[in-house]
Amino acid sequence: MDLKKIINKIQNLHPEFSYEEIEEICLEYLVQFSDKTKESTKEKSLKRYLSKEFWVEWEESKEEKDFDKKNSLASIPRYLFNYTNKKSADYIITIKWLSKQLWTTILFEDTDLRIKPQDKIALIWKNWAWKSTFLKILLNPSLADKWEIEILKDLKIWFLSQDLFRESRERTVVNEMLTTFPEITRTVERLNEIKLLLDKGQWDGIALLEEQSELIEWMLMNEAYQKYDLQKEILKYFWFTNEQMNFKISQLSWGEQTKVQIAKFLIQDVDLLILDEPTNHLDIEWIMFIENFCKMWNKALICISHDRKFLESAFTKTIEIKNKKLNLYYCWYKDYLIEKKKNEEIYLKNYTAQQKYLQQQERFIERFRYKSTKASQVQSRIKMLDKMDKLSAPEEEIQTQTPNLQVKRRLPETLVKLSELSVGYWNNTLVCLPKELEITKAMKIGIIGKNWVGKTTLLKTILWELKPLYWWIWIHEKVSIWFYSQIADDLDFNATISEELIGPWVSYREMMAYLWALRIDQEKADQKIWLLSWWERSKVALAKMLLAHPDIVVMDEPTNHLDLSSKEAVKEMLEWFNGVSLIVSHDRDFLEATTEILRVIKEWKLTVFHSFERGFNEIIN
Repeated sequence: MDLKKIINKIQNLHPEFSYEEIEEICLEYLVQFSDKTKESTKEKSLKRYLSKEFWVEWEESKEEKDFDKKNSLASIPRYLFNYTNKKSADYIITIKWLSKQLWTTILFEDTDLRIKPQDKIALIWKNWAWKSTFLKILLNPSLADKWEIEILKDLKIWFLSQDLFRESRERTVVNEMLTTFPEITRTVERLNEIKLLLDKGQWDGIALLEEQSELIEWMLMNEAYQKYDLQKEILKYFWFTNEQMNFKISQLSWGEQTKVQIAKFLIQDVDLLILDEPTNHLDIEWIMFIENFCKMWNKALICISHDRKFLESAFTKTIEIKNKKLNLYYCWYKDYLIEKKKNEEIYLKNYTAQQKYLQQQERFIERFRYKSTKASQVQSRIKMLDKMDKLSAPEEEIQTQTPNLQVKRRLPETLVKLSELSVGYWNNTLVCLPKELEITKAMKIGIIGKNWVGKTTLLKTILWELKPLYWWIWIHEKVSIWFYSQIADDLDFNATISEELIGPWVSYREMMAYLWALRIDQEKADQKIWLLSWWERSKVALAKMLLAHPDIVVMDEPTNHLDLSSKEAVKEMLEWFNGVSLIVSHDRDFLEATTEILRVIKEWKLTVFHSFERGFNEIIN
């Protein structure tokens, strides 16, 4: 940040202030920011603050305007997305007779799969069913109980996991990137050491020159100079500034950490990319970035995700893990849902017919087992049944009726009024609302924006959990509001689910209706909340809010820990909800189904969009 330039501009417009006075104002404002805050963010916030104090307008520099154009996904060299050698192979991975059991649960049993060089596969499985186990077996086949896996020679596989940089969080970005090609990095460091020693003349010059010559020859033969530079330059295509290159990994957002991982495998000629919930914790801008990246990727790709819009955008095949088999559908996710229903009907029909046939044969065997004249027929049928490939019983899908979420009384016309509202912390304004804003009955509002722009802060300010910077807020005195937070901090962890949810107006039957809809079974009802997984706790917190039948539902990232079936249940409830909903989410499919108005937070302003597509695109433009 060029603070001197900023101060000089203010002083030129307001000569009545001294340089020192303006500097003191700036420094007092900047002291509120932490060391992790980017310089660009501090500068933008300071300029906005000074605009109000001194009535000054700032012009965006040409460098800032051109930055996104020069450093974008589309500008990355296309050869990095394509195969250099494996493209001609029929299959890069062939799996036969795969079996895996965890304790008493059989995950796979004698299942097969073949992966082609350019397959883009969405992997569908329930949250509770150890969905990452299959991906780990691909990386390490010995984890399976029984297997025959053929992997193409020299195949490079990269696993983009949810646990980013667990062991290198204190490493700087540039140093993390230099671990991409460690041998090349060590060679360059040694060449620099040799140069320094030769300049000082303190060592045997002939031996050093011979070593230097050998290392340079190795670098040239392996195109190592280009690869070394690419380690440092690739992140410029991902909007990383020179300043950010010196940040620690722990200072980066989840989206930025994901981009560092993508940059690392992109320059390593990876043949198969495995993504495990890549959109978790990302805002819409980063989700659309990952989505566009997957579209551009021309190699094999396998992905687990619960983001339906993301799955529908880039994946041309779908694997469903069901009935202990890897069932491959040669179609996009939307078509898979249709094909799946057809296949389930056919499978159930075949299974029912086979069971009927088996029962007939077993009755014949039991009836004539001890009759000498039928002995040969009985033995023949026993051998036939032993050799028959028997179909497994279809896995039972939890069939529940989605509860009817309804307001139980007539609502007033206007429920909330906001006037000249500014929200944030201390003197740092995050969001400024329009002069007057009313929330009327049956309004369904979605709120989107990049991470850290103030979406949650806005919700908490409306709920009076945070004090507004400028105000006022009016909420109708007879209106009931419930807030769902993704961190589930309003639960008593020492209580059981039943103790937490059942009350004077909530029966056991009603509680179970909501829990079943969220895929929590009856056995869990008497379990302590602290024993639940983090996604189960989130579901309990969501059920608690819905069971209150509030007039206004306020939700902060409700889909973050929901599997696809639970998300569909919540979606259906909110679609038919006759009260007011105010939802912050990065799930585009969920917002399109449950809200009617989209409010986008960008550059401290709250803008209304009635077109969802325009609203989503506003975030990334």
